[in-house]
Amino acid sequence: MTMIAELDQLERKIQAASKLLDRFREEKRDLERQNRELKDRVRALENSVGKEKSSDWKPRLQALEQEKSSLLDERRAMARRVEEMLVKLSVLEKAVHA
Repeated sequence: MTMIAELDQLERKIQAASKLLDRFREEKRDLERQNRELKDRVRALENSVGKEKSSDWKPRLQALEQEKSSLLDERRAMARRVEEMLVKLSVLEKAVHA
């Protein structure tokens, strides 16, 4: 493989990594927005606790807590994937400049 072909291939990989990183950033923003919305819903439920019977709000609150936990797990996984991609991108950039 010629040097030009290798550089072209590396450029395609870098562009793919960049697109993936953009997608991860967008997903992170979505997860953060969802997390804020869930926090607002939990606060609203906590404020209405005194107004409703505990049997009415407990299942909803538990469901929200589970959803929040799930979203936090997803966020952590996304952060790990973004970090891995950044490391790979750094390696690719070093290879280009070597």
